[in-house]
Amino acid sequence: MVSTLSIVSVLLSLMAVIMSWELWMLPIIIIGCLTVWWLHIGRVGSDIMYENICTGLLIMDFFFFGVHSTSLYDIPMVACVVVLLLSLLNRKRLLYMAAALYVCLILYHLLVLHTVSARPEERTVMRLVMGFCAVTGSVIVARYRISRRQVEKAGYARMQEQLATAVRQNADFLSNVSHELRTPVNMVVGISEVTLGKDIAPDIRENVRSIKLAGKRLSGQINNILDYTEIVEGTLSAAKEPYMITSVVNDVIAITALQNSDRNRLEMVFDIDPKVPSVLIGDADKISHVLRILLENSMKFTEEGGIDLYIGFRRENYGINLTIDISDTGIGMAPEQLGQIVDDFYQADSGSRRYVGGLGLGIPIARGLLHSMGGFVHFESLDQQGLQVHITIPQGVADETPCIRVPDASKLCIACFFKPERYSRDEVRRYYDQMILHMVEGLGIEGYQAHNFEGLLKLLRDRKLTHVFIAQTEYMANPPYYEELAQTIPVAVIADKDFLLEEDSRLLVLRKPFFALSVVNLLSDEEGGNDFEEAQAAGRRPFTCKGVHVLAVDDEDMNLMVAKGVLGSYGIMVDTCLSGKEAIERCAMTSYDVVFLDHMMPGFDGVETLRRIREMDNGSYKDLPVIALTANTISGAREMFRNEGFTEFIPKPIERAVLERVLRRVLPDECIQYDAAPTAPEKPAEAETAEGKDAAGSAVEETSARRAEPGAVPGTAAGEEPVRCTEPGAAAQMPAVEASVAEAQTPPVDAPEAAEGQEEPFRAYGSLVRAGINVGMGMDYCCGEEAFYLDMLQMFHDQAEEKRAELVALYEAANWTDYAIKAHALKSTSLTIGAEGLSAQAKALEQAGKNGDVEYIRENHPLLLQMYGEVCESIADL
Repeated sequence: MVSTLSIVSVLLSLMAVIMSWELWMLPIIIIGCLTVWWLHIGRVGSDIMYENICTGLLIMDFFFFGVHSTSLYDIPMVACVVVLLLSLLNRKRLLYMAAALYVCLILYHLLVLHTVSARPEERTVMRLVMGFCAVTGSVIVARYRISRRQVEKAGYARMQEQLATAVRQNADFLSNVSHELRTPVNMVVGISEVTLGKDIAPDIRENVRSIKLAGKRLSGQINNILDYTEIVEGTLSAAKEPYMITSVVNDVIAITALQNSDRNRLEMVFDIDPKVPSVLIGDADKISHVLRILLENSMKFTEEGGIDLYIGFRRENYGINLTIDISDTGIGMAPEQLGQIVDDFYQADSGSRRYVGGLGLGIPIARGLLHSMGGFVHFESLDQQGLQVHITIPQGVADETPCIRVPDASKLCIACFFKPERYSRDEVRRYYDQMILHMVEGLGIEGYQAHNFEGLLKLLRDRKLTHVFIAQTEYMANPPYYEELAQTIPVAVIADKDFLLEEDSRLLVLRKPFFALSVVNLLSDEEGGNDFEEAQAAGRRPFTCKGVHVLAVDDEDMNLMVAKGVLGSYGIMVDTCLSGKEAIERCAMTSYDVVFLDHMMPGFDGVETLRRIREMDNGSYKDLPVIALTANTISGAREMFRNEGFTEFIPKPIERAVLERVLRRVLPDECIQYDAAPTAPEKPAEAETAEGKDAAGSAVEETSARRAEPGAVPGTAAGEEPVRCTEPGAAAQMPAVEASVAEAQTPPVDAPEAAEGQEEPFRAYGSLVRAGINVGMGMDYCCGEEAFYLDMLQMFHDQAEEKRAELVALYEAANWTDYAIKAHALKSTSLTIGAEGLSAQAKALEQAGKNGDVEYIRENHPLLLQMYGEVCESIADL
């Protein structure tokens, strides 16, 4: 339109000059034409403003042309051009405006200019009639085209809506199927564990282990489908809370190192700019999930060489852009494959001879997670030359302190001895060189590299080295020399996880993958430690909160028992009550440090109770930390509860890792007393981090599996020191099987099988496992104490008859509001003991009650009662 309008304007200007029309109109026409081009190129203003200016300029040109006596017989032609252009705007009234202007111009010629005589010739009349018919026909055709376009547009809109509905229905179907599959898959894995704990023949044991691994793999695919459906449904939202980027990298290292050791022992290089701010504001769980997906993808398609992960940053006015680059030496991708890599279910090797397994959802899930955080991902590759992934994520900054630093860096001088020729790919040498360069430059220490033994000897002669780092292969070439060197300066060996030194060796061992934080921790220990190491350890070390007095409010006795048991393990004094009204009375009589408040309760719900507490004593409780307890762990829950006035929120059942993070956040520093730092193993415990955490940090169906240390409690993040119960005898009560139980429910990472000694205690829980109860999850929520877990099972069983009667009474009375509240309570209590299937069924009925979906409730209520009875029967059998 703008092009044709420009041509019309140029022709009109030439005619004005040639015909000696009003020349003062030329600047107006030129300025109008330039304005339209400026709006068009610069995309300035709204579409409607652009259309109105185009229309106004076109009508003005038409009027200027038509008011001259010499233009009478050419007016129809120009009118047809105007109608044609205006038809592009899909506004019929503009056509009528152009037609009306045409009629006015003809009348102006007849009545004012008298261009046509009173008794015109037949030829003149014929020309006028033909012009009128042409304009009328052009208006009719243009009107028809607009109508057709509007009908087609409406059809496209309906089609798009149908497609969106189909996508949502497909996502709902996948979600429902996944939830239905979860219980039998968990049963397969759990029964496999039970069988492995028995005295069976070696060939049968191997077959059962294969069944267990297959079940874990299927469980992981189910988790991916659930993540994918949340992305498709658009319910994903990112949290904005402080986190340490080094903690995220530590978690990723723990899981990928375990996967790598079970596959092909690639060289894994984790490189980070030490100057990245130590505490960022964003969604640590989603970033960790994205990194795990992309690193696992690289490991799948890399047979030899290595993988490099580099984390840097760029300053922005809102904080930083966190930049992450992942490179590998794998098979790479062809240009046409790069264009399809983000397609759902796409796999580069989707032919009949599949190179690796999977559903092809990893990259779309990672992309969806990044988009929810405002970030993006870009892929580059040449066929057979590896894949490069570039990620950018906007993040806020809570603490500008560098994430990795070492005290008195100017006093340190280190040497790294690696022989580059032992690496099969040049890229791996470059990965290590860049990592060492980033480390020494970022930390501000003096550092050198030696690529042969003679170079190391020269550095020892010429430089006053304070530390020497050598690769395992270089150490094995001459152990006596390095043992003797270690008597004068610290020498660290960068080694695989199964490498062991002699008992009397003075050398230090840093387990692969080689990461700057492990080097800094070693340097800091040599210097006497620093506040960074203390800050890092604070999130992993056990602590107590003695002297803290809290109130827990819930309408379910079982939830209160869990809260009292878990909070009490931290030395916290816990009062409990069963209603919001009673909570208000308690707060009026007692001064509490924190209130844990159930969100959904009959009578005064959590929001109403919170409002009344805040208003007590003229607002003296407005700063009291009030933590929402809820089983509604939807994405974006934290923001929702904060908007309602809660300080924080914790999902039910209470998970210790989430609880500890909240306690550290809401309690003053003097209320938290850390135990002495435990002696950590050289290598992070075998761990699998739980996937599928929502933006509020709540755990869904999986827990982390790790090596079972005495007193260790499931639920801590991979790579972290497990939190220990502080109650006397808690460690002794905890069966060594817990890590295996948790492992049975986690996504597959091809982790090494648990030791047979850990499988033996599973025999006692056979009836629960056969009923689909996730014993590991229940033990996890019960502070890792077997006696506590058995008490919870007993309470769940004893209350079942009363709770079933309440559900039936509300169902028969069609009181769907209170029915939803009771289903909500059953959802959390059943999940507390690990009854995931019953919890999922209760959740679906709770949602139906909220939505008033009576038909769904009537169809599924009997199934809920049946599942409830089966769970209680399995507890009775136990």
